[in-house]
Amino acid sequence: MFVKVCGITDFCQIDWAVELGFSAIGVVLYPKSKRYVTSDFAKKLSSYAKGKILTVCVSLTYDDMKDCANFFDYVQIYEYRKVKGLIYASSAEPAHRDYEYFMFDASMGKGIFDEDIPDWIYNYREKLIFSGGLDENNVRSVIERIKPFGVDVSSSVEESPGIKSYDKMKRFIEACKNAMTEK
Repeated sequence: MFVKVCGITDFCQIDWAVELGFSAIGVVLYPKSKRYVTSDFAKKLSSYAKGKILTVCVSLTYDDMKDCANFFDYVQIYEYRKVKGLIYASSAEPAHRDYEYFMFDASMGKGIFDEDIPDWIYNYREKLIFSGGLDENNVRSVIERIKPFGVDVSSSVEESPGIKSYDKMKRFIEACKNAMTEK
């Protein structure tokens, strides 16, 4: 299962993600985010992670990241664009299927899990990354119920915005692994 930890702001957080077995890290380039890093620092984080773990450049629009998107394996944006490695993120059913993955963001960055999952979501499982308010306590039910390609976590594995907790990251990835092995 693909498991991404988003909002990475430091090199040690990349090391933790690799050690714990996450599939990918997300680096946020949206200037209004509490997890925002500059374009130059995003490039450094991506270069450091290359060959160790997949990297995802995250923002609302492609314009926020266009000068460093080529440094990342994937581009996650909340608008449809024909770009290489697109992870199209939305809380609405996508009008297009020309993307690598579709991220259903149930909370649109608010970090609140909504158990009311639309029926159409099941049509996208093979390319679906589920996000929005996931934590070590609810991720198992999402994996078992929806059976997505992957899941994404951010705020629930933090001590404070942008400051990841090794222990919380460990508990989250263990919950994901347990859900997969007990299927």
